[in-house]
Formats: sequence, C-alpha cells, structure tokens
Amino acid sequence: MKGYYMFPDIRGNTVAFTSDDDIWIMDLSQNKPIRLTSGIGVSIRPKISLDGKRVAFTVIWLKSGKSGGDIYVTGDGESKRVTFFGTNNSRVAGWISEDEIIVITNFHTPFVQWTEAYKVNINDGNFEKLPFGIVSNVAIRDDIIVLARGYQDLPFWKGYKGGTKGELWISYNNGKTFTKFISLDGIVSWPMIVNDRVYFLSDHEGIANLYSVNLDGKDLRKHTNFTEYYCRNASSDGNRIVFQNGGDIYLYDPKSEQLIKLEIDLPTDRKKRQPKFVNVTEYMTEAVVNGNYISLVSRGKIFLMRPWEGPAVQLGSKQGVRYRQIQLLPNGDVIAVDDSDKLVILGKDGSEKKIDKDFGRIERVKVSPDGKKVLISNNKLELWLYEIESNSAKLIDKSEYDIIFGMDWHPNSEWFAYSLPEGHNTQSIKLGHISGKVVRVTSPYGFDFSPSFDPDGRYLYFLSARHLDPTNDKLIFNLSFQRVVKPYLLVLSNAYSPFNQPLEEVSDKKEIELEGIEDRVIPFPVDEDNYVQIAGAKNNKIFLFSYPIRGFRSFTGEIYGKLEVYDLDSKTKELFADNVSGFSLSGDKSKILVMFKDSLRLVDVNAKIDFNAQGKKGGVVDLSRVKVYVEPEREWKQMLWETWKLMKQNYWDEKNLPNWDSVLAKYEKLLDRISTRFELSDLLQEMQGETRTSHSYESAYDYETPEPLSTGGLGAEFEFDKENKCYKIVKIYVGDPTNENERSPLRDPGVQLNVGDCIKAVDGEEVKNNLYYYLLNKDQAILDVITRDGKNRRVTVKVLKDERFLIYRYWVERNREYVHEKSKGRLGYIHIPDMMFQGFAEFYRLFISEFDKDGLIIDVRFNRGGSISGLLLEKLMLKRMGYDIPRNGKPIPVPFFSSPKVLIGITNEYAGSDGDIFSYLFKKYKLGVLVGKRTWGGVVGILPRYRLLDKTYISQPEFAVHFEDIGLGIENHGVDPDIEIEIKPEDYAEDKDPQLDKAIELALKEISK
Repeated sequence: MKGYYMFPDIRGNTVAFTSDDDIWIMDLSQNKPIRLTSGIGVSIRPKISLDGKRVAFTVIWLKSGKSGGDIYVTGDGESKRVTFFGTNNSRVAGWISEDEIIVITNFHTPFVQWTEAYKVNINDGNFEKLPFGIVSNVAIRDDIIVLARGYQDLPFWKGYKGGTKGELWISYNNGKTFTKFISLDGIVSWPMIVNDRVYFLSDHEGIANLYSVNLDGKDLRKHTNFTEYYCRNASSDGNRIVFQNGGDIYLYDPKSEQLIKLEIDLPTDRKKRQPKFVNVTEYMTEAVVNGNYISLVSRGKIFLMRPWEGPAVQLGSKQGVRYRQIQLLPNGDVIAVDDSDKLVILGKDGSEKKIDKDFGRIERVKVSPDGKKVLISNNKLELWLYEIESNSAKLIDKSEYDIIFGMDWHPNSEWFAYSLPEGHNTQSIKLGHISGKVVRVTSPYGFDFSPSFDPDGRYLYFLSARHLDPTNDKLIFNLSFQRVVKPYLLVLSNAYSPFNQPLEEVSDKKEIELEGIEDRVIPFPVDEDNYVQIAGAKNNKIFLFSYPIRGFRSFTGEIYGKLEVYDLDSKTKELFADNVSGFSLSGDKSKILVMFKDSLRLVDVNAKIDFNAQGKKGGVVDLSRVKVYVEPEREWKQMLWETWKLMKQNYWDEKNLPNWDSVLAKYEKLLDRISTRFELSDLLQEMQGETRTSHSYESAYDYETPEPLSTGGLGAEFEFDKENKCYKIVKIYVGDPTNENERSPLRDPGVQLNVGDCIKAVDGEEVKNNLYYYLLNKDQAILDVITRDGKNRRVTVKVLKDERFLIYRYWVERNREYVHEKSKGRLGYIHIPDMMFQGFAEFYRLFISEFDKDGLIIDVRFNRGGSISGLLLEKLMLKRMGYDIPRNGKPIPVPFFSSPKVLIGITNEYAGSDGDIFSYLFKKYKLGVLVGKRTWGGVVGILPRYRLLDKTYISQPEFAVHFEDIGLGIENHGVDPDIEIEIKPEDYAEDKDPQLDKAIELALKEISK
C-alpha cells in the first residue's frame, strides 16, 4: 500500500521515515518497511544513531485541543522517553555519539519562537545547553559546525522572503567563532555537510529544491528540478541525502549525482482511517427547537428527534457533506446550508431538496415563522430574501463594512429586522418588508445589534452599546467603558410603551406604523452589562444572555455565559441559567432550548429549570440517542475541499489567486495516500501555502493521541552533581516575587531554597536520571535537599505547569536592570511581547514606572502580533512638554503619563504581523531610531471565524495592510531597521546583547544633545 511519507533520515543503507503516525525503517536493498513504534502518539522526525541500531524521534500529542510533545528513543523493540521538556517544538538534529543527541527546542526560553540546541544523554536524560544561542538546526563534522537560523519547514507560506527566511552560519574552529555564509532571497533550510560541500533546501528560485555551496559559501549549485511540490525535511548521513516531496521520499547521491524516488509499499492496516463514533456534545455546534422537534448539528451532521422519546434520525447525506446554519420549519423539516453553500431542505421522510441559487458564502440564515421565506446574509456583506414557493430571491441590503449577522422575523412573516454595519464600529437596526421596502429605525451612530421581535408583534427588542458611562482605570491615567450594553425596546405601533402605561386600559396594537417610529425607542430599566444576545419570548418574557467581564490573561478555555429572563409584566429580572454556551427559542417562542457544555435542556419559557432533576422533569434531552458515525476518508476529502473553497471565497484579492482552481486537484490526488489526521494537517498546510501569503493557517484540534501529561517545572535550572548524586540548583528564575506567577516555587515561603542547594529525592524517590521525569503530571512534590552548607532539608513545593511566563519575566527584568545600570537610571526599558492582551498589560506594567525617565527603549523583539499597536503608539506619541512643580516631591510630567522625547526602538526577525506594523509606524512617526533586524513581514490579516467540522481552525488572509508610501511593501519582506545589528552565536555564548547595547548607546547620545 502506498502511504504518505514524511521526515526521512538515512544512515548507510537504512532509511527511517514517518507514515501512519509511526516511525518506520527500511533497508534499501530489501525495500520492506518495518514499523518501529505503535500508538504512543504521532511519532515524527526520526534520526538514526551512528551505529544504526537506535532511532531518536519526536512524539507529539494532541487530544481535544490539549497538546504536548517530547523526544523518544527506540531500539530493541522498546521506545523510551528521554526528555521532559514538555513542548512539541522539540526535535532531534542528529547524533553526536552513541549516547548523545542534539535536540533543538524552545525549552526554558522566554518565547516560543526562540529555540536553542541541547546535548542530551539518552541513557540518563541529562542535558546541557550548547553555546549557539538561537538556532533552528545544526550540522556538525569534525571542527566544522553549520548553524541554521529562521524557518526550516514552512509549508503554509511558500515563497517566504521575510526577515525569518533563514540563513546559514559556519564555524571552522569548533564553535569559537561563526560567520554568516549563506543568505538567499528565500528560505534556506536543512543544512547538511557532505564531503567538502554544504547542501541545503531553498525556494529562492520559486520552488524548494536541493542546492549546495562549498565550505566558503561559494559555487552555488542546484541539484534537483522539482516544479510541482516543494522539497522538504532533508537529512543526510554525510554521504547521501533524503528528502520528502509530495508524499514521496527521494534519495540523492552527491557522488553520482543520481536522484531516485524510493518505492515504498507500506504494510499497514491504516487504523486511523477506519470508521468510528465520536462524542456528540464535543462536536455539537448548533441546536434548535420548533414544535415537537429538536434538530442539532454535530461533526457537520444533522440529527432530528423528538425531545423526550423516539429515535434520533440523521438527515441528509450521511457522510462526506458538512451541514450548518440549521433552521426547523413548522412541519418539522430542516432547512440548512450544505458545504457547497446551497440551501437544502431536508424532510423527516428522508427527502432532500437543494436550492440551486448562488448566494456566495452563506453566513447566517433565518426562516420566517410561516416557513415560506428565508433571510440570508453572506460574506459579500449582503442580505438576501429568498421565497421558497416561488424559488425567487431579491437583494435587500448591503453593507460596506461587515457581515450582517443579526436578523429576526416579525410574527406576521412579512416584516423582518436586521442590524446593518454602518461604519467600522457602528451598526443600526433596520426594518425590512418582503416587498423590498427598508426603513432605518435607529440612528447609524451607535452599535445596535441582536434584533428580536416580541412574539405578539408589539415590540422589537435589541441591544445597543450606546450608554457610554466611563469609569476610572484603576492603574493607568485613563477612562474606559466597562459595561456599555443595554437592552432596548422599539414600540412598533403608535402606542404606549410597557414602561409608561396610562390610567385607562388600552388594547395592544400589533401592526407596524412607520411614521415617527425612530422616536419610539425606549431603554429597559436595567443596568448596563456585557450582553451579547436578546430574545423576546411568549408571555412577556425577554431572555438576556451575557458574558462575564474578566481579564484576558487569566481566562482560558471555552466561554460560558449567564442567561437571565426579564418579565415585562413585573418589570423584574432574574437568573435563568448559568454556565450557558448558547440558547435558542422555538418558532412560536414558547419554549427555550439551552446549551450547556455537555447537555441540552428544553423547558417552557415560563418555567424554571430544576437542575437537580433529570429527564423530562429537568428538561434534559437524552443525547445518547444521537450516534455520530464518522468515516475519516470521506471527512478528509470534504475538509480539503472546504479549506480550498474558503480560501477562494475570502482571500483578500481574487486576482492574486489566478491558478487556485488547479490547486485543489494538485493536492486532492494525494488524499488516497493519507492515513491519519496528522497527515491531513500536513496536506492542508501545503495547500494553504500555495497562496504565498502570510496568515494562511491550519490548526488541528485532535490527532487521536493519548492526552498529554503536564511536565512540571520549578522555575530554576539544574546540573547533576555526580559526587553527591543530586541535582544542584545553578539558577533560580525571578521576576517580581510579589506578583503572581513571577517567583520560582523554590523561593516560596517555608521553602526558601538557594543556588547551590542540591535535590536528592522527589517524593521519596531518589533522582537517578532527568529531574523533570519525577515532576511529570504533579501539582505538588516533596523534595529532599542537601543544602549548600551540608544540611538535610525536606520541603514541599508547588509544581509550575508552565515556566515560560516566569522565564519571560526574568528576561525582561534582567534587561531592565541592565538598562538602568548602563544609563545610571536615565533610561527606562519596556518590552512588548505581542499586540494583544499580554502586550497591552506588559507595556503599561513597565510604562507606569519608566515613563518619567529621560529616555525609553521600546523593545518589540519576538512580538507575536495582534491588533493594538495603535493604542500603544498613541501613548508613545504623547510627548512630554513640561513639568508640574509641586511644593514637595518630584516634578510631574505634563501632559501626565506622557513619553520622554528620546525613544529608541528594537525589533528583530521574530517580530511580526502587528509587530511589523508597530515597527514600521515607529519609524514613520519619527518616534526614534529603530535598531535590530528586518522583521517577519506578514501583514495580510485574518478574521478568525471558521472551523472545519472536526473543530480544526483554518484562516484565510482577508485584509491586506496598505501604506501610503510603500503600499503593500511590508508583506513578505518585513520592516528594515534604521540600523541593522546582528547577534552572533558567540554573542549568545558570552551573554551579550549588542542590539540592546546599541539602543542604550543611541539613547544616551540623544539625551546628551
């Protein structure tokens, strides 16, 4: 059977590779692959030992969104874990002896992009950092060391030429000094030393192929001429070279210059390709109710059932088609959108009727109460009305700013309401009639959303972020709007509002009277909150769904909200349910279906949910009746097609995808060779990469592996003391110990260990090998310690689940102290790790104590991007113009919280996206000199909203950042600093930061002017 072959390695006449999520070896003289691993995870990137008897490789785990990874070694039929770095960004670069391997990993670095080389003993797991600094690959032969920096494998961005494109450095004296000797206009990766030449892969001529140079970096030669698929993941034993291309493995012999494709017949049962059942709630995305029926979508499949009894019937195509945007018709049939973006009507009797009209990418669907009409919004920002009986459609409205997400029908099925984006951050509510008549009923200057009609036709409810009542920020000199959303009510006829009833009794009017309608908007008498949805129900009940206001940094996992009900008769509001993921009302709005993490409950809108009761009494819908049967082979074909289609529909400039129709066939022909979800990810990423544009991502949710166990840490570094047989503390990471997560557990009260103390045992077990082995999956641990003065202590410590934040803080605080020391307190230092919530918090955490210095160094190296660069630049542009002199104390800058006039920026090749933009605008606004390296170069942004049917996140580059002077010049190039400063490998070895040093030098020079 022909498989999908990846990550090859060669040693003599033996080739190792990954296929079917396992490591295989094959003797080239026999061509009979032998499986070395089975079921421990996704086993990738094998490296064969020098004697050919063992293989080191990476195992990655991905289960229900939880990921991890580490290095294993297999030999004599047993696989053994040899590292406990706890990151799937770890891989073996090669063997340096029978007992030692080189591992590239981001273990104990302040940023995920920062990877370094470690020497690891495979017998005891002890490791030692090599003095190369940031590297992505290493090749060694005798005294010659070749280091690679930048990307090594970038399937999702072909043709990349930005700041992280990769370059090679060489040392001729066993690492004492290095010289950059290869840098091309494209990715340079996978260096290999063969005889007197360095071979590598590069796509600087369009498609990645195999090249080589001599040891002086000259005499560039091209050795392969592939034109369809990229050459990837090359490896060599010093004599011959193997690499993958389009799911195949090729062998190249430099001596004979012969290239052959290895014919591999894989003896596998392709277990992960076999049909299976999956959990209905884990993959449930929608649930609706109408009359006596409930319909839901799980894993892209539609099911119909009665609430309390009877079968759950799957409607539509059983496999190979994904459905979404379901609505129940009054007769119990289901209307939905299939993956060709066509409306389909699926009957209870098994019938299926497809509406052959092209509405573009359908984003929202809303069926009228009479079941005869459908409102449709699409990715073209349009709103359409489709009439089922006449099979006719008319365009109702179109926005110039965003998708129309909110819409609802009047109970008479003639009028409807929708929220129209009127500006970049404004929306109005409009009323529409089936005749095509449209009337705006709220002004276009607020943010109005979630329209919902009263089921009796008297009112239109909606939410609005119009009530702007600022509060003081508790830390920085600023005001903010924390709770701005209120529910509103529009009286549809010329009648009294329910909040102002006359003395005499009046009857309700249920017609819509347009004259003066914009004057009949009334706020509910409730406080503002973070409301996200409102829904009018029977018996004067209004449901309000809100999310808690919480800090971004402390929040992880899925979002659950609070569902309240407002009684229009009693004018009271009370909690209906908490920890809710969503809800929907029945067609007549008499019942409510509430979605929780693992359950559905259906109750009358007048009832209160009895959470202690099960079955019908508690409204619990029996979901065990729903059997979600999956055929991976057909799912994968659908997912590949949908990924391709979404790119075609949403890519920012269709003219830049001229051959996109041919791309699908190019990768579809490899589908039959795919046998696991991991292999599909590789295929999807390669196809996404054909856009040759940034932000073309695929991020899977589950590889069907064991769930990863957390690898604990103690916020310190250790080395093994052979004499005392214990792990000596050689460094303790410290940020600000009074802040949460900024202190090593070794410095907790009652523990108070120090550098030089030695850990002898963990939980009573003597530490005989890698210390981190004994911390695996632990929350607390008991340590037996020999103190540096020879005493014995036993202490209990908490084990950190993730040390990276503490290590980041240590890096920042060390930089800040260095800047203070070198400038004698005249300069401040601020690092911004991203342009999201953490970056915002980190900026102000440092700014409040640094802003009154004579100058500031603004460091955006390793910035991962986001969207808040403008907020930070706004603060930096507010320049200090004077001082407010108090009678006592120091002068106060005016304007308050303004920046000093002297600013110096630092950026590097790992600063990208909004980090690119910040770097560019720092220069453009002439805030100061920018030093460092050319940035990442990816500014065609995304709106993350699409997931495939197995919860895989995919993105399409939708928004290209264009500047007046350089146009699209940042994309796939980056931002060039004013002064380029290189950090050489030997600088890392000597703990030097020439970029920071240059920034300090320039700032002090400016201050002295």
